[in-house]
Amino acid sequence: ILASAGQQRSRMLATLFKDERCQQLAAYGILEKMYLDRIIRGNQLQEFAAMLMPHQKATTADGSSILDRAVIEHNLLSASKLYNNITFEELGALLEIPAAKAEKIASQMITEGRMNGFIDQIDGIVHFESREALPTWDKQIQSLCFQVNNLLEKISQTAPEWTAQAMEAQMAQ
Repeated sequence: ILASAGQQRSRMLATLFKDERCQQLAAYGILEKMYLDRIIRGNQLQEFAAMLMPHQKATTADGSSILDRAVIEHNLLSASKLYNNITFEELGALLEIPAAKAEKIASQMITEGRMNGFIDQIDGIVHFESREALPTWDKQIQSLCFQVNNLLEKISQTAPEWTAQAMEAQMAQ
């Protein structure tokens, strides 16, 4: 939950969210909101912050806590899935931070590749670019098929008799 927003954090949140044992935790509500990409409000953040140990409440160079930073980045990613574009002022209001800080964090996340989009500084707007799900899905399926084919080739090289029997059995069905 305290990690910077990104793919690695998303994978870990998915693992924790699907683990039945985590449903018993007091922090499950915030875990669920993060996993489902829902915006986390200040009062929910304060409830979670009360559960943290002192070392987990460390502050960064700009004076904000690690939790504040993680939730702001999470909320920014959530907003990118809700909006096509948003002004710095509206984004700041949504994130409950000043507009200039919202612009800076959005810029940093875009630069680091943790969020897709671009910033129009003249008009003061962040434009979010959504990833198309189907091309990504297609590439993942294609990759899986190639891996299965490679595996079958290795099996047929190692055990040609077994492969022939398996193919005959498959064709007979």
